[in-house]
Amino acid sequence: MSSDLKFGVYTEMNCMPGMTSQEAIWDVMKLIEQSDQLGYDVYMTIEHHFYETFGMSSNPLAVFSAAAQRTENIRFRTLCHTLPLHNPLILAGEIATAEVLTNGRLDLGFGRGHSWLYPAAGLPYEVSQPRYAEAVELVMKALTEENFSHKGYEYDVENVNVWPKLMQKDIPVYLTGTSGKSFGTAAKKGWGISVGGPAPYPMFAPAIAEYREACAAAGTTPVVSYIQPVLIGEDENKVTELAKTACEYFYRNISKPITFLDQEGHQDRLIASGYGFYASNAMNQMMELTYEQIIEGGMVWVGTPDQIRRRTEDFLSSEELDEFAIQVLPRGEGGGLNFAQMQETQELFATKVMPGLK
Repeated sequence: MSSDLKFGVYTEMNCMPGMTSQEAIWDVMKLIEQSDQLGYDVYMTIEHHFYETFGMSSNPLAVFSAAAQRTENIRFRTLCHTLPLHNPLILAGEIATAEVLTNGRLDLGFGRGHSWLYPAAGLPYEVSQPRYAEAVELVMKALTEENFSHKGYEYDVENVNVWPKLMQKDIPVYLTGTSGKSFGTAAKKGWGISVGGPAPYPMFAPAIAEYREACAAAGTTPVVSYIQPVLIGEDENKVTELAKTACEYFYRNISKPITFLDQEGHQDRLIASGYGFYASNAMNQMMELTYEQIIEGGMVWVGTPDQIRRRTEDFLSSEELDEFAIQVLPRGEGGGLNFAQMQETQELFATKVMPGLK
């Protein structure tokens, strides 16, 4: 276990039944403030559009810019900027502005995003890979170079300068997803990876191993961040009872966007675009997960602070991490937590789990 292990919190900014979108945003703002006060190192959210129960974090840079005015030390990371949905030159300027407003407390996270975003955004799946590859190059050029030029898949520019300029000389960058191939890019560039969340660890283990091998070949240092959903309570019986409804509620609601995707009709296109996971029934099965399946699969860790600490120690003994982050189950009517219970998980992990892992 690394003595330099960092700790974080991740949210998808779910807006569950019975909540307004405004409440969901202010919940996250309060949880970021609490995370900073409790000594977490980083707060992360996804960029996600159109499907609120999965996540309505449509502008994480705005959230982080506001949260920075209410916090002192915690860093911020978008997991991930869905690059193919953006003009990368414009996005780079928005990132730079947020980096200044967070006083240099911003990390970058890049990815292609979920396949269901593309039809809703009026874009074909087929543009996701070439747009992503070009956007990674363009965003980094825009943030780190002056008077740069570029000729590629979609953009042809000469002698361009993007303003403002970053405060950080070397802004941390993380890639996310399940692809060892894309993580090879992170290895070559000396970037980190961030994996986990609602999906189980075995889905990511091969890609993590490939990333470490690629880092060794490239002579770069691997940086691995892992996200684990947890539910913590002082009373084992009470937290178990709460989990029996909260876990199923969580997976049932975050899986809903798959029902908007024409999986059968678009199967070939999804597979050809590197979105084969969404052509399978994996997400559909998530909607039907039972509490027992969720617990047995390690998809959510439930228990007292001592139980969660031991579970974390066991995990860290088998997968050496640089950062371990928790994902707090959301609130909402019909099975979700209440806000105090969300805060309790963050507080108990910080005060009774983290100290034993340092």
